[in-house]
Amino acid sequence: MKYPQIKTGFPLGKLTVSTLLFLIISVQTFSQVGINTTEPMATLDVNGDLRIRQLDEESGSHVLSINSEGKVSKFKAFLLYDADETVATQSVSEFIVGQNTVDNLDLGLQISVTIPANTESKVIINYSVPMGTAVGQNPGKTYIGIKFTKDGTEQPQGSRKFTLIPVEYDSTNNISSMGTITNTYIENFTSHHEDRIIVYELKGYIEQHDPGGSDMKLYKFNMWSNGSDNYNWGKGSIAYQTYAK
Repeated sequence: MKYPQIKTGFPLGKLTVSTLLFLIISVQTFSQVGINTTEPMATLDVNGDLRIRQLDEESGSHVLSINSEGKVSKFKAFLLYDADETVATQSVSEFIVGQNTVDNLDLGLQISVTIPANTESKVIINYSVPMGTAVGQNPGKTYIGIKFTKDGTEQPQGSRKFTLIPVEYDSTNNISSMGTITNTYIENFTSHHEDRIIVYELKGYIEQHDPGGSDMKLYKFNMWSNGSDNYNWGKGSIAYQTYAK
């Protein structure tokens, strides 16, 4: 069996009181201590496995790294703190006549994100929402999309809208009447002494330009149908990942 050694190479076997006192004084005297090595290259140089049975919990996230020479150091890094997803449960329909705008259509796509206290945090949000018109509709010049809000206030960098391409009258081409909007939103938070809860939500947006029009136009969000395969458009969703350090 190899016994731990200090720099002088003195073996730690069965110790008498006087030997133990001498060893303590020696450890205090020498600036470098080696275990299983007589030539330590650091304040504590372990030539063998290292096992830590308990570490204190502290604010923030620290990562231990080991270089090619076995030197251990620590640095702060963003580590995954939490993650979750909300998926739409039903198709949302809206009927509009003439020239009109709807910008707060409830899609049921909302998430609550906790920003942990006393840490720097980063929130990454991804969303995907199918949307479009019913078969045979001709919406004219229409904008459709997502209004992205944080605690009820729109965040323009998270919102996405596009011009809806009209379908031919009496068309049966389903593909031309549906599309999908996706986006990634990233926000950084500075340290705060208390936890914070942020609510992000997706709202349906429709801006129909059809002055004098009398026909009722139908718009759909989240999915084409509640009970079908939705032609691979899938279902609307919003997901987040929170990182803290």
